[in-house]
Amino acid sequence: MNSSATTDGPAIHADTYALRDLSFPKVLARQAKAQPDKVFLTEIASGRRFTFAEIDRWSNRVADALAAEGVGRGSHTGLFMENSAEHLAVFFGIGKLGAVSVPVNTAARGELLRYYLRQSDCESVVVDEALLERLAEVLPELPLVKRVLVVHGKGSKAAVAPPHVDLLARVAAASDGPRGDEVRCSDLLMLAYTSGTTGPSKGSMLSHAAALTYGTSAAEAQGYRASDVFYVCLPLFHNNALLAATGAALVCGASVVLSRRFSVSRFWDEIRQSRSTITNFLGAMSSFLWSSPPSPQDADNDLRLVSMAPTPRYAAEFEQRFGLKAMNNYGLSDFGMVTSFTEHEPRDKLGSIGKPRRGFHVRIVDDDDFELPAGEVGEMVLQSDDPWRATTGYYKMPEATLAANRNQWFHTGDRGMRDADGYLWFVDRKKDCIRRRGENISAFEVEQIIATHPEVANAAVFPVATATNDEEVGAIVVRRPGTTFSEAELVEHCQRNMAYFMVPRYIRFVDALPTTVNQKVEKFRLRQALEADLSQAWDREAAGVVLKR
Repeated sequence: MNSSATTDGPAIHADTYALRDLSFPKVLARQAKAQPDKVFLTEIASGRRFTFAEIDRWSNRVADALAAEGVGRGSHTGLFMENSAEHLAVFFGIGKLGAVSVPVNTAARGELLRYYLRQSDCESVVVDEALLERLAEVLPELPLVKRVLVVHGKGSKAAVAPPHVDLLARVAAASDGPRGDEVRCSDLLMLAYTSGTTGPSKGSMLSHAAALTYGTSAAEAQGYRASDVFYVCLPLFHNNALLAATGAALVCGASVVLSRRFSVSRFWDEIRQSRSTITNFLGAMSSFLWSSPPSPQDADNDLRLVSMAPTPRYAAEFEQRFGLKAMNNYGLSDFGMVTSFTEHEPRDKLGSIGKPRRGFHVRIVDDDDFELPAGEVGEMVLQSDDPWRATTGYYKMPEATLAANRNQWFHTGDRGMRDADGYLWFVDRKKDCIRRRGENISAFEVEQIIATHPEVANAAVFPVATATNDEEVGAIVVRRPGTTFSEAELVEHCQRNMAYFMVPRYIRFVDALPTTVNQKVEKFRLRQALEADLSQAWDREAAGVVLKR
């Protein structure tokens, strides 16, 4: 165990940050002044290291360069970027202008990519050169996009693309002094797109305070320390990596070690090399690591805390094998993070999502919003004591915003239970959502894209349970009369128009879908039948179809 990480007291207390001081310009400036020479960010792929002072100055230059290109207060900029130091510098720089970031899943393509950039009203897009060709395919249908700013890769060749600006060249020539833009805690910082579980993906609006509260509330609840090193391998276009991990390290004055992506074969080597003390797991990550062959070196690492969402049944054995403590945090991009299960909780409660963080409230209610007693399962609804600490609604979706916030509580669509000791337990999702390897997938969106195939008459998409507690995408499809297109052809259509992780694995063609009297498809019947006998469906993996990322 890293001795420096165990002697240092928690960095965040109830009065560490006043609510009005929760803006990225203020927090970055505060850390740059307090510990200018401390390394904040290490990029594993390149070995580059950046101190707090360097990140602060670099993001000042980014802000100056973007302003010179016409990015201004309140304008929306898409971030179509892989994990990199540049990604963080651009995100911070946009925040310093009082402009709005729109992180875009790097697996998006075709109609899904068009939707994100069009629905969010992006006027600018910052894109990695490796993703430029994919962006170029959809730009003709995005008239609001006025400028494309490219982050060129080292030694890479320019893709076929529209006119664009070399962002790094502009940044190198820009000023690194503070610009003086007034940015308040209540200013809109970003749109975080949900999985679209009950319809098209929704852009959750996060103020600076809401985004930074991911970090301050987690740090206070979990006892994060200035000496901690956060290992980040989840994608920065997700709030988990960007806010719950990187944001937490920033407010604590801790350090971040940034990996390109999660890799089972590299994970423990990178953890040991970086002497990381904290990391976050999503989906099946813990299962992949748990399933790897045991080694005498398993506990030879500095990790002290690992957030496991969901917490697997073998969590206690995982703790012992790898010499760490499991924690858990519950929240959603539609609202924010609201509960924590800490290392100090009774271990017989392992698997719980814990208790509400300071300033947040959770109720378990029935379908009429009346609170249920302990031990009964109902919908989890959320509330914040303070303004601006949670999302402020869905962008350009007032009806969805109003529906989610009925009776002055945010309705999660998730079902949970509070036990007799006050601990909360996640049960399942009411929403039509598929959870695959840490990604929330909208069955609605997959269905809509499948329906754009000219030979598809109807389709139902749903989760198919697997032995690893993960889910795969299943699709039951009705072909138009007289057509004979194959499952592989349908996969090819999906691959062109959605993120790779959304492409169905199990496909079955049928003559008609079962429906209720009001014409709603009875997906539960389809799911039960398929899970009872998977041999009735075509399996993409068994067929040897390899998806492009």
